[in-house]
Amino acid sequence: MSLIQRSFADRVGQLLGRPAAEFRVLALCLVALHVVMVQGPEDVVGRLLMLVHLGFFLLWQPVVRGAYRLGWVNSLAMIGGIAAMFLSLSWGLLAVWLITIASAVSGAAFVSEPGRPRLPYRFALAYLVASLLIVVVPHLVPVARDVSALFDWLSLLLLPALLAGVALGRPGSSHARTRGIDFVSAALLFLVLTVMVLGALVAMWLMALPYLVAIVFALFATAGSLLVMAWAWDPHLGGPQLGAQFARRLLSAGMSFEEWLHEVASLAVANDDPEAFLEAACRQMLQLPGVRGGRWQVPEGEGSFGRLEGVERIKRSAPLQLNLFLARAPSAAMDWHLDLTIRLLGQFYLEKRHARELESLSYVRAVHETGARLTHDVKNLLQSLNTLCFTATQPQTDATTLKALVGRQLPVITSRLAATMEKLRVPSQVESPFVPVETWWRQAKERHAGSPVRFEGDPAGVEVPATLFDTALDNLVQNALDKRAHNPEVVIQVVSRLTDGRPWLEVTDSGHALDPRLRSRLFLQRVPSDNGLGMGLYQLARQAEALGYRVELVNAEAGSVCFRLASG
Repeated sequence: MSLIQRSFADRVGQLLGRPAAEFRVLALCLVALHVVMVQGPEDVVGRLLMLVHLGFFLLWQPVVRGAYRLGWVNSLAMIGGIAAMFLSLSWGLLAVWLITIASAVSGAAFVSEPGRPRLPYRFALAYLVASLLIVVVPHLVPVARDVSALFDWLSLLLLPALLAGVALGRPGSSHARTRGIDFVSAALLFLVLTVMVLGALVAMWLMALPYLVAIVFALFATAGSLLVMAWAWDPHLGGPQLGAQFARRLLSAGMSFEEWLHEVASLAVANDDPEAFLEAACRQMLQLPGVRGGRWQVPEGEGSFGRLEGVERIKRSAPLQLNLFLARAPSAAMDWHLDLTIRLLGQFYLEKRHARELESLSYVRAVHETGARLTHDVKNLLQSLNTLCFTATQPQTDATTLKALVGRQLPVITSRLAATMEKLRVPSQVESPFVPVETWWRQAKERHAGSPVRFEGDPAGVEVPATLFDTALDNLVQNALDKRAHNPEVVIQVVSRLTDGRPWLEVTDSGHALDPRLRSRLFLQRVPSDNGLGMGLYQLARQAEALGYRVELVNAEAGSVCFRLASG
């Protein structure tokens, strides 16, 4: 492109970039066309003015951008088209050209900003339709002299006013030139104008109607037809909703996509195994038009369905690969829908595989939680045995006292060990025998008689779940004893009383404060621990919740860390 060509292209781009320049160029285009109609298309001057009109139209046209560089083939085609129009320009060709320009203007109006920026397009469309009906078509058909005079009067008053409306149009506050056109709307208006003009001509020749009557008849017939179509098309008007049916048909490209998707969703509910679901869903694809069969492959296996013959297309949606065999080569729309179908099928398969993985993880988690809970129970039993052994090794413990202590504690330890073995046999079953609270309180004090734990309170009159209270006491006391192992001055206190007839248990120690980052997660998940698995309080909270109790952190400050077990 030379310097002069680039300068001209830049000037044109700057001109069309101004907010109101688009409407001015359109107005100049229509003015040139108006002079052509006044001069007559058969005249040489009219044909030369037609070239001016075409130049302004190329500057305004909303399809190709102004800086686009044409190749030799496109340039020759455009020059040939302009030359053919110049040589064969007539009133009939001008009528077709007016309908074409009116369609382009309506298509550009539909993609412009609604409201004020569309007014110049409306004036332009009104001018083109009026010029078609009162200037061009009357030169093609016989028109009465009085009607011709009326048309001449209208062309002198109405058409210039419409041109002024186009030239004086102003864009909206946020106007920006949109390089585009609604081809569907443009094609629809082209068909409507063509049918209206041809309908008027048919009415003149078959019904022997005058031109003016035929035009009015065609206008009302077209308007009535459009009104009925709008009622049947728009879902808000209560009609048969042909617009939705057409859009659904267009989007589905003639395929039974909705039915297939419904069947696949039903199969996803009925089949838990991913490969079995994939096999059944692929067989449902035989309902799609043109699909003869296929072969699917995933890392876990492969399979086939239908007849493996015809045009093969390979579709992938990781981790799924599907080789489809079709009766014929698919169109672009059908190929796109097949891609969408395979992607949906791949996503369904991934969800089924993830569900299987989650099921395995849930099983592993259940095994882990059961093992952690039983580990804590065994740890608590070992603590009780250590306490009993510590008491037996003390010099001040005589044989009678030791025998009485062993006689009381061994049956309790045996019972708790049997309960632990029962949990191992039936992990999901949470049972806790209820015993009088005073009995449980006495046994707890005897079990910790040799440990540095102070007991306060004298609860009585109600029953408590012995296993839950034993687990809570042993876990909380053991955590406090772990603190005492690092600081022998830590004081541990256990309190149990009744409030409104409901028993509660508190374990308090004077050790260091809890880490603030752990307080919110203490009963919700595993926490880091230096002396165990870090799941004791989590398991205790789940067990308490199952029995209608709750575990809470009453105080977490240094010197008074307090946990409470109470009914929910």
